[in-house]
Amino acid sequence: MGEQGSRIPPLRAGRRPAGLALLGWLADERAPRLCQVTGAPGAGKSHLLAWLAEAGTEAHAAAGAAAGAGARVRAVLPAAGATVESAAWRLGRRLDLLVRTPDELFAALAEDDRPTVICVPDLGRAADPAELVAELLDPLLRLERIRLVVEGGAGAFTAVAAPAVLDLDLPQWTDPARFAAWCAAAAADPDRYPSPGAALGHPAEPARRSLLELATELPAGPDGAPDPAAAEPRLLTDLWRAATREGGVERLLGDARLLTHADPVVVSAALAGRPGAVPEQWRNAGPALVEEPDPGVRAAVLRTRLIGLDGPAADRLAAVPGPWHCAWAMWPDSAFGWPGPVSSLALGAGSYAGQLLLADPGGTVRTVDAASGRPLARVPTPGPRPLRGLTVTGGGSVVLLDSWGESAVLPSAAEADSRPGAALAELVAVAGTAPSAVAAVPGLPGAVPALGDEAGALHWRDAGGAPLSARPHRGPVTALAAALEAGRPVLVSGGFDGSVQLWRPGGAEPVEVLDRRERVVGAVAVAAGADGLTVAAAWADGLVRLRRPGAGPVDLRLGSPIWALALADGLLVLGTSDGVAAVRAG
Repeated sequence: MGEQGSRIPPLRAGRRPAGLALLGWLADERAPRLCQVTGAPGAGKSHLLAWLAEAGTEAHAAAGAAAGAGARVRAVLPAAGATVESAAWRLGRRLDLLVRTPDELFAALAEDDRPTVICVPDLGRAADPAELVAELLDPLLRLERIRLVVEGGAGAFTAVAAPAVLDLDLPQWTDPARFAAWCAAAAADPDRYPSPGAALGHPAEPARRSLLELATELPAGPDGAPDPAAAEPRLLTDLWRAATREGGVERLLGDARLLTHADPVVVSAALAGRPGAVPEQWRNAGPALVEEPDPGVRAAVLRTRLIGLDGPAADRLAAVPGPWHCAWAMWPDSAFGWPGPVSSLALGAGSYAGQLLLADPGGTVRTVDAASGRPLARVPTPGPRPLRGLTVTGGGSVVLLDSWGESAVLPSAAEADSRPGAALAELVAVAGTAPSAVAAVPGLPGAVPALGDEAGALHWRDAGGAPLSARPHRGPVTALAAALEAGRPVLVSGGFDGSVQLWRPGGAEPVEVLDRRERVVGAVAVAAGADGLTVAAAWADGLVRLRRPGAGPVDLRLGSPIWALALADGLLVLGTSDGVAAVRAG
């Protein structure tokens, strides 16, 4: 059995033979890559798959004598109520991937050489089981490393010609003596062998209630309007189910708060394919919403996506309390007419004080007011070229780092005599390898920006001109930010290795690991205050983590890849593949 924490959980009602059969399938790399668990209602299919999900973790698989290298359930995808789209979002989250479409999921898993077993309970209760099989599950099985164990025989699988079938109605999968003993202990009927549900008197599903019946049960607030926060989540979820059946979804869209207090999987099914700002932005934010348990966070995410697109809906959502809120945002087709993705961000200084510089994937750089997001102007650059780094020195010079590691400096009048471009080139030469990230230290006019490189090292030139280096990462530095703390430079870096590191050049302190996850760091930001450092980091799976002095970390997602971060007077600004948003914690 291995260590006590690795014991396989017990399987009741005499179902040990069925459990052993599933573990045998899990451990046998030659077994069909699809296993279907079938049986009549109450046969215990959901219970068996829930047991497998627990027993098939890496620790339990390692404890099993027959377990092989691939004998691990990597993800459970509950199919009840799911559409193809919401199932892809949900599976992506559970595999630490940011995917917005099934094709993005297939592409991400095709690049993963690890064996991946996915457990799919309640397939027959999906929004459209046949569609879920045809457009998501069967294409997944065309990837050689993917194995599925699914509940029920719904849908026409074609990728595996002869799947394994575990029919729980057959007596060989239930030990009669253990079943009888379980029935005696549970006051169940032993004559209903081999079905535990039937032995217990499997309850019938509750009668469906109409949209009108449900609507009358909604509690009202002081103004007489429905108060979703005071309603049971199950009531609101049933309300959306009834609206979907009866064609009443449009009636519920008048109050966006109703979306964020109900089960997001059910809401996603109700909004599937519908036009309009609210349904469209729900889908854009879907990967951030579908697994989020906090209605306040769901409201904050949806409101962020609706700013500038649907003012009344955004205003209603602003009343829902949450751990963070959006101060301003700009999306394509929004009121500001923002053109689209933001791949790099920099806080302005010098003549750009109070502004943010934003670069799109083609290298066009624009400025906005940092407090409000109001667009201001376009920054003249040497020519359109994709950027991987953008920073502004303390004296207002703009430093560009392109995708090929070539840098360019647009010197400000205040720093023209200090030849910042030549000084940066000298630091690049000292590094000896192409830079992969660049960051200027605010408050130090004339100082050369810090660099990160492909070898995982950081480089800084001190006030005396001496180069200093440290190598905190295994693999390339993928993000870099800088701050001035008590007159000393502080560098925060992110890497291909998934770590976020802090280095104080020239100090006696060792490099400090601030965070580490199993995904590439895409962006970091740091700001110094009287109480200490505020640090933000974004990973490739869309997670952003904000750490502030004296407060616990705040995690957030917007449903889009986060390509850039900046901290500006208490605001965390996020550059995404869709646009830009500024949020404030608390």
